[in-house]
Amino acid sequence: MNREEFQERLAELGDLAGKNGNRLSGDQVRKFFASMELSEEQYELIFAYLASRQVIVEGYVPAKREEDKKKQEKLPLTEEEKSFLKSYQADLEQLELLEEAELLELCRQVEETGDELAKAKLTEQFLPEVLRLAHNFRGREVQLGDLVQEGNVGLMLALETLGMRPSKSPPLEYLRDEICQAISQAVEDDRAEKEAGGLLANRLNDLRDEIKKLTDELERKVSIEELAVYMDMPAEEIENLLKLAGEAPEGGEEKEE
Repeated sequence: MNREEFQERLAELGDLAGKNGNRLSGDQVRKFFASMELSEEQYELIFAYLASRQVIVEGYVPAKREEDKKKQEKLPLTEEEKSFLKSYQADLEQLELLEEAELLELCRQVEETGDELAKAKLTEQFLPEVLRLAHNFRGREVQLGDLVQEGNVGLMLALETLGMRPSKSPPLEYLRDEICQAISQAVEDDRAEKEAGGLLANRLNDLRDEIKKLTDELERKVSIEELAVYMDMPAEEIENLLKLAGEAPEGGEEKEE
């Protein structure tokens, strides 16, 4: 597989991601390149490339993050998290928890009539569950209060779609799953955003190094077109990287309009 063919396939994969709301699963990516018999290292590069393009690959965890996960999960609560937890738990102490049968009756009312009071009661009753699920995702660079907020949003949205849940999914389980999904998605979005930022910084550093090398070799200013040939990289991509960094080629000249 030559470089040109590989870049074409990456562009096609980017189009596919765009149609899916800039989201792909790891399996989708692997199936897309199945005929090319790529190595795990090559897939890792593809996943990193997609992350740099703001495409979220579900299930993709960079090797370094996987190694650090246990350490992150053991991080103590920050002062901000302690303050939030103290306030949240004080509110929970005033809450009278209902039995499962009562919760199911509230779910029935929401499903059949969209009763707003029943929704409000279920939201209140699920406050401890949201906190418990949020704790499961702690230590992954997102504050506990933000995780709880995302979980509460997920719960409210789930209550609006409770009547459309899969027939095999019990109502209370459906609500828990949707809370968990909302929190998990917030963590994944945060991870992808930070990962993309790091990858962009690395690419800019590499580009600066190549600009300096070519400038030294030619002993004059270099253009974006010359860089594109030198680096075997599309001129538009180089230009976009430099625009993101707010700079022109070191010692060079910008493209004329």
